[in-house]
Formats: sequence, structure tokens, C-alpha cells
Amino acid sequence: MRAPVLLGLMILLAGSLRGEDIVLISGGPALRAHERFKTASHDKYWGNFIDSALARVQELRKELPKDRVTWLVFRPGYATRGEDDKQDYFKIIEERGQKHGLVPVYFDNKDQLFKLLRRDGSPERPKIARLEYYGHSNKKCWMFDYSNRVDGGALEPLVVHVDDLENISGSSFTPNATCVSYGCHSGEEFSQRWRMIVGRPMVGAIGKTDYSDGGMPKLSDGKGGSWAY
Repeated sequence: MRAPVLLGLMILLAGSLRGEDIVLISGGPALRAHERFKTASHDKYWGNFIDSALARVQELRKELPKDRVTWLVFRPGYATRGEDDKQDYFKIIEERGQKHGLVPVYFDNKDQLFKLLRRDGSPERPKIARLEYYGHSNKKCWMFDYSNRVDGGALEPLVVHVDDLENISGSSFTPNATCVSYGCHSGEEFSQRWRMIVGRPMVGAIGKTDYSDGGMPKLSDGKGGSWAY
């Protein structure tokens, strides 16, 4: 087992050359054991939310070459999917991150995520100028662990619900911070509640998003899809 979030905190608190930070969040993949018999199966490829975040890093390095990027990764999803696939996905994640000069900061639950997003503007805890989420979601939740964790015979996704957003303070962000959720349906409610509670606008999808082509996700081909906040 990888070191818990304390290792991530050590990395995060290492300091920044600027007073701002870019935060990219990669949610976890579905377990194939729970997806094989579905007509619309999720995450045939385990690394959609890893590759999309790293593709974004390449763009950000061109746009904002002096800004620091912090990459937060939901550890349990890749542990259980790795067991399912008999692969050490942490090794692969870390090798891919290294190519972009990044060390993944793992978190195990939403409380650890909230701590990682808590900033006071000091050099050790710089404010967040940009936040982007890559992972499963619905209109009310970021779903870090879609069809992965089983508790009492039922699938129990690990989520950040709109009612949890009071744990994220707008004071942790710069006044003009940019926030984007690349999960499905985020623009139908989650984005609006984020703006009301956190106090910063968040772009989200009306409809589904598609990661199947690799790189940055796009809106699915279904009718009515758009980006909103």
C-alpha cells in the first residue's frame, strides 16, 4: 500500500515559486467485475482520468509556464482496479507523472481532499488559481469510486455531494479562479451549487462527457450537450 495522504501533504507543502497553484483532480475508474454485463459499460481502459489530466498539464505548461501544478489522485480506485487487472497501476501513474515533472498526491476520501484544498495564501499553502476535475459524476456529485467499492452487498460510490461543498472555502481560491468539472452532468446542478457555496464559477457539462478518444474529454454526441456554469 502506498503511503497515505501525509506523503501527499508533504509534497503539497513543499512550496511554490508563485503565490498561486493549479490543482488537477483525477477520480478513480470503475471495476470491470461490475461492468462486464452492462449494456453501456464504463472504463474499459483504466487510465482515462489519468491521461486526460496529464494531457491538460501539457496545455497548461504552454499557457502558464511559471505556475505550479498539483495533481491529486484518488488512491483506492487504482488499488482495487489494479488488483482486478493484476497490474501495479501506481507504478504506471508515477512513471507517467514523472515525464511531466509531476508527483501524484494521493487521497483516500473526501475529508482528505478537503484538507488538501484548504489554503491560506502562504508560500506553504498557496491559493488555488485553477481547479479541474477529471472523473465520474452526476448532477449532484463527484463520484471518485464509480461501481468500485462494495459495502453490504451494494455498490457504494465515494462522492463529494453538493451538500458537502460547505467544506470547501472560497477563501482558498484566488478572486478570479477558474474551476472546471469534466464529469458527466456537472453543469446541471453541481456547478451552480459550487458557485453559490464556494463563491467561484465552475464550468460543467449539460449531458455526458466522453473520454474514449484519449486526451481531453469532450461532450458526448447525444443531442443537447453543452458546457454551462
